Amino acid sequence: MSFTLTVWAQPADRLPPSDVMQAQAQLDEVCRSPGSAPERRFLTLAHALAARWPDTEDGPADVYDHGLALLETSPDNDRAYNVGLWARDARFGESFNHLIVQANDLGLHVLDGQNGVVYLANGEVLQLGPASAAALTARLDDAVLRKDWSSAWKECRRLAPQRLPEALTIWGLLTTQGRCDAPNPALGAALAQLSGTDPSKDRRVQYCLDKVPSARRIWQEQLLAYLRGASDLLAAVDAEAERASSTASVPAGHAEGTVAVDPTLAASTKEAAQAAGIDPQLVASAIAGSSKAQFDLASRLLHVPGALALPRARLIVQWLEKSVAQGQHIAKAVMGDMLLRGVGGLPIDMERGLALLEEAAAAEDVDGLNYLADFFYNKSVRRLPDGTIKKLADPASQSHQTRIPQLLMRAAAVGSKRSLFWLAVRLWDEIGTPRDDVAAKAVMQLARTRTPELCAEQPETLKLLAPTPADVDEVMALARQLGADMQRLPELLNARLSARAVAKPPALPVAAAPAPRTESRVATSRRASEADEEVQPSPPRVRLHAGHVALVLGALGLAILLMLIPSMGKGGFKLLAVLMGVVSAFGVWRTTADWDWSGPKRVFVSTLALVPGLGFVACVGVLLHAVRRG
Repeated sequence: MSFTLTVWAQPADRLPPSDVMQAQAQLDEVCRSPGSAPERRFLTLAHALAARWPDTEDGPADVYDHGLALLETSPDNDRAYNVGLWARDARFGESFNHLIVQANDLGLHVLDGQNGVVYLANGEVLQLGPASAAALTARLDDAVLRKDWSSAWKECRRLAPQRLPEALTIWGLLTTQGRCDAPNPALGAALAQLSGTDPSKDRRVQYCLDKVPSARRIWQEQLLAYLRGASDLLAAVDAEAERASSTASVPAGHAEGTVAVDPTLAASTKEAAQAAGIDPQLVASAIAGSSKAQFDLASRLLHVPGALALPRARLIVQWLEKSVAQGQHIAKAVMGDMLLRGVGGLPIDMERGLALLEEAAAAEDVDGLNYLADFFYNKSVRRLPDGTIKKLADPASQSHQTRIPQLLMRAAAVGSKRSLFWLAVRLWDEIGTPRDDVAAKAVMQLARTRTPELCAEQPETLKLLAPTPADVDEVMALARQLGADMQRLPELLNARLSARAVAKPPALPVAAAPAPRTESRVATSRRASEADEEVQPSPPRVRLHAGHVALVLGALGLAILLMLIPSMGKGGFKLLAVLMGVVSAFGVWRTTADWDWSGPKRVFVSTLALVPGLGFVACVGVLLHAVRRG
């Protein structure tokens, strides 16, 4: 076999790897320590591979080298399983994807060492180097090949946030044909076009476009603009599918447009849109009365590069007003946030802004839930200059604090990835909840896999909320329970937090109750390294000793050797070189003993000091470091 994939099970006492190097290290550790019994899932996987492509009498023509017979008769306790494939076989791509899917479905990780790709059991793909879209769509390609439309549909939805061209094309095709829902040619064509694939080069995209009735072409273009501007593609597609099903008997282009557009507004909008490079077709759709186009136009105007001036802010609000009047909840959320913050110099309108956010949140709009949670946090919690937080204790603020985690839970349940991160932080800081570090860490584990970009921007927070050896099992178990059905996340978390609140012992009447936490543990961690010099006394200065003298001699050793070469024989030169190497190594070893270096590191640098030339570099480096340390 010319291609090998390695399969292994996630150790129960380890966290799942977050990059290829961690996965390789975990696999190496697994290979070094055999299990106490054969891993039965390896045999199950071999049976699944053999069932798809049975072995032939001609061994070299086999698709897999899975060792099924050996696993059945003489299984070993190895915790890793190698499967060979023929890279030149015409069925290589199919067999590769089939192995990935079968292994992941059994809860096994797969390493493609030749390409530096790891396929985790949870469906996540880790890659070394530039991302490959083909690696991300292995499960989707397998489902399409088997004509398992239900699995393909689910995989397209899972990959929606990444907007992969192949996944979008297949999603559009399934939507157009109505494989898993009512046929929606306009939405299907918009999804296929969203892939950016030229219809002349992919007949699937052309097929979707051909299925759109001529009367729906304008609406299909509006949908494409709407999907391109959507921050949450999956939510946008679901909203359109729901709208289409509720107005199936009325063409979408005529179901709206009940709010008149003033000619002056239309003229000023065209001028602003032209200056901002916004598609004239989108402007025409908004003027024609499409509530989605009206919101999309407002969103485009809001995100034009540069400072937002008051005239443009007023123009944005006018279009949001028209979209709100036609029931667009996301427009309510954005407009409410703008009025509460006075964006672009708009007059702050607390009453109207809060009412709009409450309406959007009541409709389970993701942006409405997140904006309202942010508003309540800013109203009831004060962040001080030193990084601490002060939770206001008045009844209104306490009510706001109680609602914050509930809003974030609801947002997470309807698909908001960023809500998971901030929910974990709010739980950690006990905003509106009793202390539950395990719950906070479990939610952060979900955020780590679902919104890696946001987590990468907050490495200190991610490190602070990482599981410890003492609670890793409980954290991972809760994370798996919460992640199994995100719609039940509020129910499960509230049940857990309620139980902890009831179980909390009452304060003793004699001693004063401890004050509530008034600073963010996240902020405290960030300030820890900066505060070390203020909290702890400075370490005493190290006195000069023989190691420092040896370092100086070692640093000068190269010059001494070069000066004495003409005046001494070959044997004498070697002896002096060895002597200078020993002196350099002693200086490095003795000086680094004053520092917190590990033993192997000291041995390595001291060994380098024995080599002429390298010893000079090592001595100079250690000597400079010693001078800086004082």
